[in-house]
Amino acid sequence: MTTKKKKPSKLQMAANRKLAQIGTPKMSAFDVAHAMFHAEERGEVERVTLDDGSWGWLMPQDGTGQRPLMKPTPEMLAHLQRISSGDHGGAH
Repeated sequence: MTTKKKKPSKLQMAANRKLAQIGTPKMSAFDVAHAMFHAEERGEVERVTLDDGSWGWLMPQDGTGQRPLMKPTPEMLAHLQRISSGDHGGAH
């Protein structure tokens, strides 16, 4: 007699994906700065000035129709300065 395996629910599949991410390396500040630098070059993100005089990247629309904003950290800003001066740290 064979037993039919029950297909996991969407909630179970989401939980499994979340658990699979535990312990995986996250993007470093350099990786984010480098990716955003090139996304900006390609026109995929836009630099916008904020009310406090700082700036952030305006991202593409998400599923809700909003355009999220990502502010660079001080570490990202340091990496961006080096990247924009031509020092990609061997990333290419």
